[in-house]
Amino acid sequence: LEASIFPEADRDNFGEYVGLANYDFRWHIGDRFTVLSDGLVDFFPEGLRTFSVGGVITQPERSSLYVGMRSIEGPINSSVLTAALSYRLSEKWVFTGSTAVDFGPTGNIGQTVSVTRIGESFLIRAGVNVDEGRDNIGAIVAIEPRFLPRGRLGNIGGVRIPPAGAFGLE
Repeated sequence: LEASIFPEADRDNFGEYVGLANYDFRWHIGDRFTVLSDGLVDFFPEGLRTFSVGGVITQPERSSLYVGMRSIEGPINSSVLTAALSYRLSEKWVFTGSTAVDFGPTGNIGQTVSVTRIGESFLIRAGVNVDEGRDNIGAIVAIEPRFLPRGRLGNIGGVRIPPAGAFGLE
């Protein structure tokens, strides 16, 4: 939980002494289920206010499912439902898919579907994304080395990919 204070509010923050208040909460209900919520508020009349709530169900080394809702108010108004699934099909293949729907006039925002081949040295991803809002279809092609430092790169959509050689010669 944090916020910014503006001593010269009229000059710096549209007359409000406090702004950019935000939070980021995670409640780990069990080993496999987490409730997530975050938000940001600017207190001046036209300021951005965004809140989200969602849940993640994981099955370690196998799958991850996220479903969440985000509300945005301010210069633009939107309520978006998002879902994402990652599922390890076998030792060598991971499926990833996601979708987003706006409950306002935009409607369907888009979908992404991809498969990743887990090789000894590289992760090779291929897929397609559909962006209904822009009437656009795109291709996904990625080659990622497995020897890079861990972080986001050690996961595919929440499914952990062990370092090369962790289970012997692959």
